[in-house]
Amino acid sequence: MKTLSVLKIAAGLLTVSILSSCGGGGGGSSSTTPSAPDIVKYPYETVFGDVCMTSQPTPGCTFSRATGQRITVSADPTYDSQGFGSDDMWYVKFDSSGHAQVYDDLGNFQYNANPSQFAGYISGSTIGVGVTGFFWENVSSKTYWFGKNGVLYSANTSAANFGQAINNKNAGKSSNVDSLTIKSDKNKALIKAGADKLVKQYGLSSEKAVAVASALNSWAVMGAERGKVTTQDMDKTFKTVFGVQFNEALAAFKDFQTGDMTGARELTNRSATALGLKPDQAQAFVKGMYKGAIEKMGYKVSDIKW
Repeated sequence: MKTLSVLKIAAGLLTVSILSSCGGGGGGSSSTTPSAPDIVKYPYETVFGDVCMTSQPTPGCTFSRATGQRITVSADPTYDSQGFGSDDMWYVKFDSSGHAQVYDDLGNFQYNANPSQFAGYISGSTIGVGVTGFFWENVSSKTYWFGKNGVLYSANTSAANFGQAINNKNAGKSSNVDSLTIKSDKNKALIKAGADKLVKQYGLSSEKAVAVASALNSWAVMGAERGKVTTQDMDKTFKTVFGVQFNEALAAFKDFQTGDMTGARELTNRSATALGLKPDQAQAFVKGMYKGAIEKMGYKVSDIKW
């Protein structure tokens, strides 16, 4: 049997191929997750990790997918368009009351504006990204470069975010997307179908099957809506699905690579107890959850024994 890479298995765990074994992914649109060429073509993401289908920064799409960091003014199409860097851009000056005056690249006044007229308006004189307030900014008495697509970049030299984009046109619409999707009738139907399949294929009780299907479905929704999932998401999902901690499973399979199956067997027995299965059912369940990822790597599930 070929030596299986633990890291490859871990990376493949709970991916679309594994989720499909539970009857489908989440209610979010999986088309928002880009292939490798798309990452080059669409280099931006939101603060939530959602993929932005744009090759230029726009309000809301102001984080680099390559680094996860907020982009700076130099990424704007109008930056240095005439060879003068940020001096080629329009800019906005907010007074102490939050009212704005907009100027062109030559410093000529163009028009007055209120904060509510800019993308990412929150309330009062606050403009920003997201729903937590972490990326919100009080723009009173501050100055910003005004990008081609309406992005505001901090022009305040003493500010920690000098040069960075601040606003997001969908800031007020980004909260609770995951929970709303998960609670939708369409998604409930997906969870039921997945749970029914788990009961029939692996012998899980209806209660356990619904819990597992819901966890996998939530994972899929988070991946589709945010474009990525966190280590915390992985740990929580793994615990619900297999009844053991992810780091314990990883350690057991590292031993498994060396030919020591003791940890894998012990963990499978604990998983069986947590899920209300017999050990052989639990082993079949684990293999089933890994099946898609393992087969995509060119291995046969029947070759995996412990």
